[in-house]
Amino acid sequence: MKNIKTLIIVSLLISQIANAIELGSLDTSFSNDGTTDGYDITGAGNFHSYASATVVDSQGRIYVAGTFDTEVNGVPRKRARVERRLPNGDFDTSFGVNGTTVLGLPPAASGQFEYSLVLDASDVVFLGYSILRCDANNDCQSDVRIDRISESGGAFGGQTVSFDFGSSFERQDDDFADMIYIPSINKIAIAAEVERTGANDIDFGIALLNVDSVTGNLSLDTAFSTDGISSCFFDQQNSSGSEDITKAITWDPLQNNIVVGGSVFEGNGVGGDGYNFGFCEFDLSGNIVNKWSTQSPDLVADSREFLVDIAFVNQSGFSTIVATGQVPGDGGFDFALTRFDRDIFGNWNQDTTFGSNGTGWETTNFQFIFVGDTEDSPAEMIIESDGNILVAGTAKWGGDTTIPQGAIAMAKYTANGILNTNWGIGKSGKAVNPLEINAPYFLTVLGIASDPKTEEIYAVGFLYDGLYFDNFIANMHNDSIFSNNFDF
Repeated sequence: MKNIKTLIIVSLLISQIANAIELGSLDTSFSNDGTTDGYDITGAGNFHSYASATVVDSQGRIYVAGTFDTEVNGVPRKRARVERRLPNGDFDTSFGVNGTTVLGLPPAASGQFEYSLVLDASDVVFLGYSILRCDANNDCQSDVRIDRISESGGAFGGQTVSFDFGSSFERQDDDFADMIYIPSINKIAIAAEVERTGANDIDFGIALLNVDSVTGNLSLDTAFSTDGISSCFFDQQNSSGSEDITKAITWDPLQNNIVVGGSVFEGNGVGGDGYNFGFCEFDLSGNIVNKWSTQSPDLVADSREFLVDIAFVNQSGFSTIVATGQVPGDGGFDFALTRFDRDIFGNWNQDTTFGSNGTGWETTNFQFIFVGDTEDSPAEMIIESDGNILVAGTAKWGGDTTIPQGAIAMAKYTANGILNTNWGIGKSGKAVNPLEINAPYFLTVLGIASDPKTEEIYAVGFLYDGLYFDNFIANMHNDSIFSNNFDF
């Protein structure tokens, strides 16, 4: 009888906690200072500062990377930084200088918001971003840079990747987009946006790096397309060249192939200005084995579909790819989610059973109090261990006659692409967090991560304080014990 009473009390406590916690809301135990509970805003003095990427290691330490502005001898300069925080939001002073390390190579302005942080199986951190490279005449271009970050905050064993597919120096900008660490082969795969010779000609770029198992040093994998790099493009309709905007990369372990995704201009839609989700699949020799887009059927009449992230999902032994981005909708743009399944012939097909309306697409709009429909831009996606899909980004409003304002916007979907109504504010499957009572100006989410043990969510980005852009990190509740089946 005593055990039964104990179980009843525990069940009641769990029920009360579940009711008290709004999953997706700010966790006010993070940065608990009575002012910015649940988030922290930091700047760079009288300069701009941005946070673009984040990752959480097995110890719950949170890494954040981004660009900040400064001056050297009175000359404006951009610098790249990585900071490490403890689970409570405090800076980890054992890392770098007071929790922050500054990279020696400056970031390229053209790619200053594109960073990625990934971990290997031993919690070793790798940083990817775009660097600025200048010749003797001070003519500059951007290249891709990957660094390994030590436990104490030093950068070592790095590799610069120069695609340089354009025929002139002016058309050889290569901007970092995304990267993944592939544990089964101990390599890093990189996606980049690479210029070609034509004025509007940009393509998907891909590079594969070896990670030395002893030193950790990085090097191009020359078994991949002989020099470690390759590219892929889509043809524009009624135009020369192609504008293919690289955004994301994922790994299919069932086929040992790499898939790069982005937005490709194909000129479809009623206005002839249609962009579509586009994908290129490479094998480990660097060969293109598949290439496809969402040009047909169009999701909306004007077919402006902009991809931001992709992720592989093992669906009962079959390869699937989930893709998220933004499409025209209420308030301007909405979140969009879709899935592709590999068939027995090795081709990828959009899964029309995915989502709630039988089209293979699921779209989600957000609203803000006293504002109504907002313009919604996803930034990144997480596939959770239970198969749920978490997409986070920004809900924005204003801008016509007032300074734009914004809030953190998140949506959680089931594995089948339907809003998870066991999660979110009011169990709506959605959560909107403005950070401050008066939503900050220009707030923009650029990266998200989840703690591998607690499942807490962290979002990073930037906002405007009235004079300068500052970077922020926010912590949200996300324990799937309350949003799905019990996991104990």
